[in-house]
Amino acid sequence: MASPDTPDTDAVTRIIQQVAHEVIVPRFRTLQADDIIHKETAGYADDLVTVADREAETRLTAALLELMPSAQVLGEESAHADTGQLALVDTDGPLWIVDPLDGTHNFAGGRDGFGVMVGFALRGVVRAAWIYLPIRGELFVAETGCGAYFNGERIRVPGRSDAGPPRGTYLSRFMPEPLRDAVTRALDTRIAPATLAGAAAVEYTDVLRGRREFVAYYRLLPWDHGAPALLLTEGGGAVEHLDGRPYTLRADHQVTLVSRDAELAAQLRGWITAELGDAPWAEVAR
Repeated sequence: MASPDTPDTDAVTRIIQQVAHEVIVPRFRTLQADDIIHKETAGYADDLVTVADREAETRLTAALLELMPSAQVLGEESAHADTGQLALVDTDGPLWIVDPLDGTHNFAGGRDGFGVMVGFALRGVVRAAWIYLPIRGELFVAETGCGAYFNGERIRVPGRSDAGPPRGTYLSRFMPEPLRDAVTRALDTRIAPATLAGAAAVEYTDVLRGRREFVAYYRLLPWDHGAPALLLTEGGGAVEHLDGRPYTLRADHQVTLVSRDAELAAQLRGWITAELGDAPWAEVAR
């Protein structure tokens, strides 16, 4: 039985999978030109939304509210239409956070790196998280204090297999220019570069599975980071800002290090902060 403190994780899983297989999967590689819409997003001229994003959010919202009528829902597409809805992260009541189709560019381009992400928060803290990559058949679920699960089996970030440079990447698109330059100088010669996956659902779970060791982000939209941050940290990883504080749902945009463990996060943080130094523009790091 669901309650404000303990949502029925199996029921949420069934909702997500049903919506994915009824709304999203049938449209994979069958979208028509008028099914894809360019949307106005600050700093992202090529942002897309599809009919699948919008219908999936509508279906997820209705089903999650039926499961827990006392909750509110913060969905990516509804918040894009009404930016005032972002203030829902400040509520202390139960809150569903929905990214109906993370990786829309991949989906629209016929690539399988996309998924549905749902988080459940109470008093501003994410307590449960789901990521489902339907074409890959990959389901990730986590609850606070209960660990992370991949297709029903407990999962933890694997240990390092070699002593080479950390394998990862950074998303610099939304960083202010001086900060972007500092991050580039700090990391480009010290890392083994990985390709950006184009979806937080893939990048976070890649770190959890040991397929990459870190990703550095700047823009912290709650539907992009709330659920996957809980999944990764419950699996032994780290999601931290440049001052060492852990990511929270209510965090402002700032450099945030998603990494296999706190040790690597500290190493990356040291490289970046050394480049920032005492310059007057160092405050753009937050």
